[in-house]
Amino acid sequence: MKNKLSVIFILLSGALWGSSCLFVNKLTEWGFSSFECTAIRVFIGTLILNAAVMIGGIKRYKLSLASYGLCALSGICSVFAMCVFYYNCMTETSAAVSAILLYTAPIFVMIMSVIFFKEKITAKKIVAFCLAIVGCALVSGIASGVSMTPWGLLSGVASGFAYSLYGIITAFFLKLNGGKGTLIFSALSFAFASVGACLTVNPVEIVRKAVAVGNLPLTVLFFICFGLCTAVLPYVFYTKGLERVPPDVASILAFSEPLTAAVFGIFVLGQSFDVFQGLGIILVVGAIIILNISKKTQN
Repeated sequence: MKNKLSVIFILLSGALWGSSCLFVNKLTEWGFSSFECTAIRVFIGTLILNAAVMIGGIKRYKLSLASYGLCALSGICSVFAMCVFYYNCMTETSAAVSAILLYTAPIFVMIMSVIFFKEKITAKKIVAFCLAIVGCALVSGIASGVSMTPWGLLSGVASGFAYSLYGIITAFFLKLNGGKGTLIFSALSFAFASVGACLTVNPVEIVRKAVAVGNLPLTVLFFICFGLCTAVLPYVFYTKGLERVPPDVASILAFSEPLTAAVFGIFVLGQSFDVFQGLGIILVVGAIIILNISKKTQN
């Protein structure tokens, strides 16, 4: 039962990450750049997560130097770097290609899981990954044909690698801390990511644009919802799920993110939908079902 709950946590995290398209769409209308959207998301996430940690007492921050090192590595090299490479890939190629390249992450996770955790690459994992990557490609509309540049390709693969690091680093952190500390890990990861985000944007410019929207209280509330739904809850759910689900399995289950993004794009934002996207949704759901009935998630 606990393993099934962990699977649900990871699926929820992917769905919440997928909702970011709704928030980014509105923020873009208000004049915020992709990097500014990232900074808002990370900063709000940092405030909420660390406030939650402090409720339990300042003693929660009493971690080993190695634990802090893992949090810094996660925040800078995964949470922040993933956004930087992902958005750069979007500018060089397209949203469709960047989404596909981002979800090369399970390949890296599988390889690192074999190296560091002696996990086995089973036939079910391979089949699930193939179904998920093809399904994701179809859902994003790549079947229509897109352009590609060498730098765009490199950025996209780098975003997938950065994304894959979160699950691996989380596993190391949990092992170092007796399987506990998921909340403080997420909180500190975002704190370090905020440092990186502040170096890429002008905070004063973000405040100016927020005021220019015309309704500052509503805008601030929107920022909070953005951070809560696309940063705080998904990262907490994903990290919690990693307590009982191997990183390689979790990375494929998180394909619920592009699936959710596609559904929101079609039914909320009014984007186009064709038979290829419908087939893609079926393939992604199939991949999730295959992993859910695997021995890894039932034991």
